[in-house]
Amino acid sequence: MLQFYSYRLAILQTFSAIHYAGKLFQQYIVDAYVKTEQNRLAFHRQNQKTLRVELYRGLMDHLANEAVIEGLKPGRIIILPSSFQGGPRAIQHNYQDAMAIVRKYGKLDLFITFTCNPTWREIEEHLFPGQAPSDRPDLITRVFKLKLDELIDDLFKTHILGRTIANVFVIEFQKRGLPHCHMLIILDSEDKIKDDNHIDHIVCSEIPDAARFPQLYECVRRHMIHGSCGTLNPHSPCMEDGKCSKEFPKKFQNVTMANKDGYLRYRRRDNGITMTIDKYEVDNRWIVSYNPYLLMKYNAHINVEICATVKSIKYLFKYIYKRCDCCNIKLKRPIQEGAAAAQETLEWNEIKTHLDARYVSAPEAAWRLFEFPLHNKSHAII
Repeated sequence: MLQFYSYRLAILQTFSAIHYAGKLFQQYIVDAYVKTEQNRLAFHRQNQKTLRVELYRGLMDHLANEAVIEGLKPGRIIILPSSFQGGPRAIQHNYQDAMAIVRKYGKLDLFITFTCNPTWREIEEHLFPGQAPSDRPDLITRVFKLKLDELIDDLFKTHILGRTIANVFVIEFQKRGLPHCHMLIILDSEDKIKDDNHIDHIVCSEIPDAARFPQLYECVRRHMIHGSCGTLNPHSPCMEDGKCSKEFPKKFQNVTMANKDGYLRYRRRDNGITMTIDKYEVDNRWIVSYNPYLLMKYNAHINVEICATVKSIKYLFKYIYKRCDCCNIKLKRPIQEGAAAAQETLEWNEIKTHLDARYVSAPEAAWRLFEFPLHNKSHAII
């Protein structure tokens, strides 16, 4: 079924009406992916007895205890095994594998977030007349995959930020649909981050001089400015309890240094260089940290952070190995008496929990239909 829909999404020499359908094309891709996933889940649902798993005795005991508390009878247990990518067991399995890499090779050194740019030349040149990038989720995912492969070669083969000995990455999708990649990298001992000057050589958090670096200046203006928040825009999505959850605007900092918790404060000098974004004047306090070479080459939001302490390891791995967007609603019926009560059961259905109220965007559906990887790690864990 995946191969069939991959063929349907391909650009052929003959006319293809679905590629001109706009939002209907997005709906078609989502429906196609949901059908293929339902087909796979049906196999797991109907073959519970043949799953190569140990006895879930602890889970059965937990269900029995919950049933007693609820006043219900324990029902059927349906397991979604870790072999199903995207399920909660698979995510937990990948998290444990990543932590095993850290136990072997030490703490993380770099955390990189790479986001698709819908205005890339490769995307705009291949749109049909009158189309916007949002009309072609298939094109967005294919171009991002090519860019991601090139970034992986730059980091792990060319070693532009230093020789690496281990890495993991995962692919996620924003609510507006654009794919992005989170990478965690462990550097070789000879290329470890040694001092503040080394950090400033890799990471920059300042506005470049427009006269000396016009291309870099334009890339920073388009991709690396944190959206206006705080007193400028109290209704910004990043606002929590009246404060920016990302702690913008940052404080001016003449040199890079760690705070009392061990987290880095990058150099943000008060040098008078500013730029105007949405009628607001911003300075170095609003810049998201970046690497100048990567930003200029890929012309996209590409955030580069230094992992200074061991404290951040578990948080970062849990951050990248989180579940898909969803909304959980639990409805409880009152306990009835007599014959009706005898039929009330409490079931443990991991497949239903996985499916309920998920948010699936068209680019994510296209990514899954093309069978592109959702995650990868440098080492096999046994």
